[in-house]
Amino acid sequence: MPWSKIEVLLFIKTIAVIFLIGITTWVCPSIAEAEVALVSPVTLRISGEIDAQTAKEFADLVSNHPDVRTVELDSPGGLVYDALEIANHIAASNINTWVRSSSRCASACSIIFLAGQLRVADGKLGVHQVSGVYDPSATQSVIADIYSSLTKFRTPEKLIYIMLRTPPDDMYFFAPRELDEYGINIRVGDAAAYEPPHLQVLTSQLYKDWLVGTFLNTHTQQPFFAMESRAMNPVFRLVHYPNRNVTFFEVIWDKPFQNQAQTQLRFRFHRGDEQPYDAWVRVSQDNNGFYADIPSRRNAGEAVDLFLAAFLYGTSLSVSDFSGAPLAAFSLMGTKRLSNVFTDLIDQAHRN
Repeated sequence: MPWSKIEVLLFIKTIAVIFLIGITTWVCPSIAEAEVALVSPVTLRISGEIDAQTAKEFADLVSNHPDVRTVELDSPGGLVYDALEIANHIAASNINTWVRSSSRCASACSIIFLAGQLRVADGKLGVHQVSGVYDPSATQSVIADIYSSLTKFRTPEKLIYIMLRTPPDDMYFFAPRELDEYGINIRVGDAAAYEPPHLQVLTSQLYKDWLVGTFLNTHTQQPFFAMESRAMNPVFRLVHYPNRNVTFFEVIWDKPFQNQAQTQLRFRFHRGDEQPYDAWVRVSQDNNGFYADIPSRRNAGEAVDLFLAAFLYGTSLSVSDFSGAPLAAFSLMGTKRLSNVFTDLIDQAHRN
């Protein structure tokens, strides 16, 4: 049955509306493009999504206005390598960075913020793990360069720990108290108080509630492998130094507590409704927690095998002191997969 003239006109009108909606959506993306603008002879502002064009405009403006001393930031993030290019320029030029109280600086923008000679976040500062870790086209050497730059920018160790533990699809925004307490904000007179991080990230992989990677001990300049909990206070860390062929675990808190030399801890591994497995371990204690060497199977036999098997296949772990008082609890989700990565790192190091 042929359409009437009215039906044809309605059809054409509908198609036109759909076409216009499509064009509007394509031309006007939901994420605002970045803007780099000079707001005063000494102040420059970066806002919106960061990309290669942002880096180029920034370099051009700073080159043409050498008196710029402060960069204001208001950005949800963007491409990390372009942000790093801007950050390196800021660090080399001793420029300050500032997040106004009404602004936010998250994801890749935080790298730019951290490059400031002086840096103050009065607004929101958010971080998460470098997304290149999940990008097959990004080599681990590039990821190492990014974390190396963060160290050069005097990035506090606490911030790096939090960044490593926050998935790319999540965001950790620092409370105002944390910005000062962790040494993230650097005001006049604060720079001398900076302490370099104890570790430098070389590779990193996050899965569920655990992460694994290769790190450099900046005090001894020795590389090591670690598998550690996302939980941070305390953190459970399994460590292997390939140069010394030493493996140990540690449970570390943020704040020091009374030294008790040696004691016994109960590690209770849970798995659903099954009977939990208890392992009593004699540990040493330092200012911030407990640690114990893991001897080779040849020296310790079945006990160590059972401990590691329970650690890998349990779903949660609770730690108690000798009296039974609870000290810590950890989810073990993710340990089974990452344990393979951890052991592969060890095997590869010893094959070489």
